[in-house]
Amino acid sequence: MGIMALTWSIAVLAGLVAAVSSVRMVTSRGGARFAAGGDLLMSVCMVVMSLPLTVSWYAEYGMGWAAAFALLGLGGVALAVKHTREGGWRHGRHWVHLIVGSAGMVIMTLAMTSTSSGPVLALGGSHMAHMPGMQHMAAGSESAGHSHTEAMHGHGHGSVVQGHGHGTESSDLAAAGASASPGTAVWRLVVVALAVYFLLSIAASVWAQVRDANRSHRLAEGREGGRRRGWSRWLLAMPDTVVVFLASLTLTFRDRARTAKLDAHRHRRRPGAAPEAALAAHVGMGGTMAAMLLLMAV
Repeated sequence: MGIMALTWSIAVLAGLVAAVSSVRMVTSRGGARFAAGGDLLMSVCMVVMSLPLTVSWYAEYGMGWAAAFALLGLGGVALAVKHTREGGWRHGRHWVHLIVGSAGMVIMTLAMTSTSSGPVLALGGSHMAHMPGMQHMAAGSESAGHSHTEAMHGHGHGSVVQGHGHGTESSDLAAAGASASPGTAVWRLVVVALAVYFLLSIAASVWAQVRDANRSHRLAEGREGGRRRGWSRWLLAMPDTVVVFLASLTLTFRDRARTAKLDAHRHRRRPGAAPEAALAAHVGMGGTMAAMLLLMAV
């Protein structure tokens, strides 16, 4: 029940990220739209790979999904290089999160994808098979392996039973050897490192948002203090100010009203382009990625 609740929680959170990313994709342009589209693809696929009803279907076409995420990562690399050449690493580093996220999706997809000879990654044989919905694939692979063993050893009822037991013992030994192999330890270390990266990226994003908000608040307080100190100067220059204001008001009232309306419409920030929307998608994506990666590693 704990694993089931965790997978449903991941699916719900990934669905919320998909909704936010879809709004960002519709209301943005250029590189921001590409980043939002990448977040949308990853969040939708995380929903599919988390739900028990769709996880086996996703794993069946895992090689194709892994190729799609690899292309997404290559696109992020190209954009990072382009923006780094144009504006320096300060502008190119914003694509690191998309690149690392694509790499994490490739690893998770390959870990839960199995072929006729076994899981694509050694990590998938001992961890991803316990996810809800993956038991059917694991049972199918096990029965296929048993039938193959029976065909190799079976020339009668007694030999079939002996071959079945021998095949079960061999598969258990092979699973134990895979779990103890150096490759499994390396992949587990990579998965944990990716999960830690996403957790740190969440903390860094929240800290940057709070820092910018505090900076804006301090600047506003500084401007307010400057206004208070300038009251005495303004009172001395008030006669000239009133004359100039009345003259400009009579000459440009219509133009100001017209341009103010146009400027308000032009500078109106779309909901998906707000920094809060990008931060929400970043936090949700990082949280779901870290949860799924840690689920694979433990």
